[in-house]
Amino acid sequence: MTITMKADFSDQTSFFDPKSNGHTITVIGCGGIGASILPTLVTMGFGRYVLWDDDVVEPRNVASQLAFRPGDVNRPKVEVMEEYLLAYGADEVVTHREQITAENASQLSGIVIGAVDSMTARRAIWDGVVWRGEVPLYIDGRIGGETWQLFMLTPYSPDDVEWYEGTWLFDDDDASPLPCTERAIVYPAVSLGAAMAAQLARYLRSEAVPRMVQMGMRDLSQLIMK
Repeated sequence: MTITMKADFSDQTSFFDPKSNGHTITVIGCGGIGASILPTLVTMGFGRYVLWDDDVVEPRNVASQLAFRPGDVNRPKVEVMEEYLLAYGADEVVTHREQITAENASQLSGIVIGAVDSMTARRAIWDGVVWRGEVPLYIDGRIGGETWQLFMLTPYSPDDVEWYEGTWLFDDDDASPLPCTERAIVYPAVSLGAAMAAQLARYLRSEAVPRMVQMGMRDLSQLIMK
């Protein structure tokens, strides 16, 4: 039996008032990044979600993806995350147990968060959101080893489109490969999820947000691009 709760957000409304958000949150990828950002967003008071992921929880995911427990192994990730969000008071969760592709990316709407691990998937997401007024904000999260990058983009801004397409969309063959023992550890995803949530709250307070933040967790080095 799933027990749901009615959250009391009175301690946080000076930082973020859930009533200020009228957008659905669409998250593509419920693995490392998605399993960190979604628990954060629901406990901030975001109520409506659309989730995309075709994968199931594997034993190695329990060690590196925050929301999953041993009993979730072999279950679809979108199913587990749907239960999690509803238990914490989400109003609506729509799930798609499928990969995002060029054919279905046109269905994306609301605030879109890309939490995927390939440039092919990022390209499909971008092609589905660029120049579309139904998507006011696209957030792209990336992790490589102990370093993460966060992009906050207005997909119908000519400046953002030119900058992102010209510099940050490249082929998977051009991405730096990592040794198999350095592909996933939990704290970069947790840190990135927190940074995503903080910047989203700033955006919804109509405050300026940077186009890109990069953080090296090993030495806490940071790069910010306005």
